[in-house]
Amino acid sequence: MKKAIYTLVALFASMSFASCSDDDWDYDKSVEHEYFYGPQVWGYDKPGTANGIGNNNVVFYNVNQGETVAVPMQFWSEFNRSYDVVTYYWTAPKPEGEKYIVALNKYSNDDMIAYDGPELVRGVDYEVVDENGNTLAPGSTGAFEMQWPNALKGVKNIYIKALNGKKGTFNIMTCSPDATVPSSSDVSSTYQHSAGKYSVRIFSQNYRVSVNIL
Repeated sequence: MKKAIYTLVALFASMSFASCSDDDWDYDKSVEHEYFYGPQVWGYDKPGTANGIGNNNVVFYNVNQGETVAVPMQFWSEFNRSYDVVTYYWTAPKPEGEKYIVALNKYSNDDMIAYDGPELVRGVDYEVVDENGNTLAPGSTGAFEMQWPNALKGVKNIYIKALNGKKGTFNIMTCSPDATVPSSSDVSSTYQHSAGKYSVRIFSQNYRVSVNIL
């Protein structure tokens, strides 16, 4: 269930050993410039474990009308590089029938229900903003950017402001809504993008979170 996490830990462990000495350690140098990016909080796999590690993408953030919520995103790296890394995220309507929950204190597997609410629209029902409340615009592909100077690991927030529109739920995703859903059985589907000097990978267990406008 936690295969992706264990793989990531093993990868960084091998990198750490290599950085401690000039010895020629036996590790795959081809992955040195591959980085991982995703929501900081992973899915809830057991009733009552609000921050437990899971593999079901069931992570949500509640926000009231007119208020702003922060969604933390994590960048995994063990290096200080001469280049900066760009990662992307998208917002998208929650598809009808996709499972979701709205209250941790009520959560169990039986509490996951199929979404049948309204389609929320960016610019009408919510906005993506910066930490000062300024509206952000996506690029030509519909993606928003996050910058990681010198490829240094860290956590940054996505800020969502709920407007006085409809109540409902939408998704924040680390893959394009039009792309193939990342799968642990298809490594190529976990690559978000490549930029010459580096590649960014995402997790099949943790590529999506939901924002519930209450």
